[in-house]
Amino acid sequence: MLITLWLLGYIELYFADESGFTMQPYVPYAWQKKGDTQRIFARNNKKRLNVFGLMTLSGKLTVYHSEQSLDGQFIKNALEDFALKPHEKPYVIVLDNGPIHHAKIVKNEFDKWEKNQMSFFFLPTYSPHLNPIEILWKSCKYRWLNKVNYKSWATLKKAIVLIFKQFGTLYTINFNELIIKNIIKFNSA
Repeated sequence: MLITLWLLGYIELYFADESGFTMQPYVPYAWQKKGDTQRIFARNNKKRLNVFGLMTLSGKLTVYHSEQSLDGQFIKNALEDFALKPHEKPYVIVLDNGPIHHAKIVKNEFDKWEKNQMSFFFLPTYSPHLNPIEILWKSCKYRWLNKVNYKSWATLKKAIVLIFKQFGTLYTINFNELIIKNIIKFNSA
């Protein structure tokens, strides 16, 4: 229903969530020639870039990041900043039910934000498959970052920030199939 309201132009729709990036590359599998041994050594680097992103299905992305752990205060500050950005229509932010999204410091702002046309929709528990921003995190880790990005912490951070800046132009995800499925469900109901 939210996607339909967005398609009809009544609302702006954002999907939000957190993720983290470390110096440990995400290599689910690799190919090698028979008899040739390839090794990737685990790194014991504790550095981590934690991100909170808000993404539209049309390729707009806003990301807040920190090398510190994310908490309710961070989410509140990010949403407060996001609320100050220009929005032409009422907008809905889709979130999972993570404790960080229900932190008291965040919940205390809901009424104020709703008065300024920012609403929230919480997904059912244990349903990351319903949040399209998870596809963004997966694409970053498994498709767009490559081994040269892991040469140093500075190189990795720069590559991640560049991906976020170029999302929607150089780095894209086609959400048409998701949108079409929603339209079919809505029209057949």
